[in-house]
Amino acid sequence: MLCTIRRLRGVRRPMTRKSFVRGAAILAVAGLANRVVGAISRIILPAMIGDEGMGLFQMAYPIYSMFLVVSTAGVPVAVSKLVSEQATKGNMANARRILRVAATILFMTGALGTLVLIASARRLSLTVLKDPRASISIIATAPAVLLLSFMSAFRGYFQGLQEMELSACSQITEQLVRVFFMIGLAYVLLPRGIEYSAAGAAFGAVAGGLAGLFVIMVPYYTRSGSPSSNMNMGMVTSPDDDYMASFGSLARRIFSLSIPIVIGAAIMPLMQVVDAALIPTRLNAAGITGTDVTKLYGQLTGMALPLVYFPTVVTTALAASAVPAVSEALTYKDRRMLVSRSQDVIWLGMLIGLPASLGLYLLADEFCAMFYKLPQAGVALRAVAFGTLFLCLQQTTSGVLQGLGEVTVPVKNLFIGAILKAAINYIFTGIPSIGIKGAAWGTVAGFGVSSILNLVELSRMLGLTLDVGRHVLKPLVATGTMGLGVVAGYRLAYGFFASNTIATLAATSAGVFVYGLLLLVTGTIRVREVEMLPMGTRIARVLRRLGLVHE
Repeated sequence: MLCTIRRLRGVRRPMTRKSFVRGAAILAVAGLANRVVGAISRIILPAMIGDEGMGLFQMAYPIYSMFLVVSTAGVPVAVSKLVSEQATKGNMANARRILRVAATILFMTGALGTLVLIASARRLSLTVLKDPRASISIIATAPAVLLLSFMSAFRGYFQGLQEMELSACSQITEQLVRVFFMIGLAYVLLPRGIEYSAAGAAFGAVAGGLAGLFVIMVPYYTRSGSPSSNMNMGMVTSPDDDYMASFGSLARRIFSLSIPIVIGAAIMPLMQVVDAALIPTRLNAAGITGTDVTKLYGQLTGMALPLVYFPTVVTTALAASAVPAVSEALTYKDRRMLVSRSQDVIWLGMLIGLPASLGLYLLADEFCAMFYKLPQAGVALRAVAFGTLFLCLQQTTSGVLQGLGEVTVPVKNLFIGAILKAAINYIFTGIPSIGIKGAAWGTVAGFGVSSILNLVELSRMLGLTLDVGRHVLKPLVATGTMGLGVVAGYRLAYGFFASNTIATLAATSAGVFVYGLLLLVTGTIRVREVEMLPMGTRIARVLRRLGLVHE
């Protein structure tokens, strides 16, 4: 697949490394804004409905997520890859046809998923979640499966064109509306009971999905003079694109890429469903009973894991941008471009995961006290903190593999990790002296194994190599020094203000400053990489004047 190194004739010019990184940065900024808004809701909602209410909310969420993943069937990633291929060749009529077919498929699967979820809510709450109150939350989220499935086709289309602004705007709108309705309905319904308040919070996904769909559909149907409408429409389709001949053949091509992706994507919510059934049972075996089980489950899944997932906003954007970028390089059959983009994605993922993991570990109790007023949740957060690094690597390596068309490899590796996770959960969570920490360790091990296996496969396929000094040693030194800055910053700020919130924010700021400064002065990040960011030229100019960046 990768041995022939030549360039196709008659195709558009490839996007630059700068445009690739810029696209990822736009999605990352949108994702960061969403996480900030989501973090606000994670502060307000637990304070409003308590850890028992969060337990009910989190019990319904993985089931809804699994139905959403199955309904979308990995089609958005397939759309992004196929649209990128057609746009590279100038066949924009084909690119739009891919969108129409994908949107039709996703509307039907989303509608089916919604109906099945509503019909099975009661049985799932009784047999899987062991709490009949969770059925109301399951029903409340069901319509979001249809809305988000349909919307994902449009997001895949624009990401395939490397037009990340519309996708980012849709994501931000969806999150703002979702959180507004989540908090508002949880408050309004609280007098009716904790289960209805949790269901009101769950319905926020429906309101947000409707808003996000509106934002991304309107520009597609109304704008004029867009990049896609101005591109060459008359290019002859290549023999490799015979799958465009009919609806059925195009649908088969989409599913040939998407079905392995959905299997892999379904593993994540399936792992959460298994956790919802397994963790309470094993906590019971450890001698923990009653509402204490629900509280511990809520602390891990509703408090610790959201903080672990927060830094992955950047790597999620990197993975989304990697699919069309790697696919484009593969279409051009340019091995050098292919290897360079793959290395960029993985390396940037590691630069995010390393400091985030250490920061969450060092300030676990402090973060949980600041966000949730529940420092004891720090036990679970500290145990799962280093799962952040492996999750970042798992996401970025999966994005590269999907861009290469090797969609089954990350599925297989994630499945291996899921089996290991379940085994560790079962063994260690049932030990009284370990308890909920065992479930956290299982999460770290699962992502660790799957990410390492992905890296091994990419090394075999592409011959990826690392500059040990720049790619490994310097980031490790910067991360370790950052850790010292975090500890010192917290103690100093707490000594002055006697406030955990102020001290935690000061320590986090100190860590970000120290880490970023060391990356610049050691040459881990160079001026040409700074210039790739939005407003990067201005930032690089300031850094040059200060003498803080290597050329």
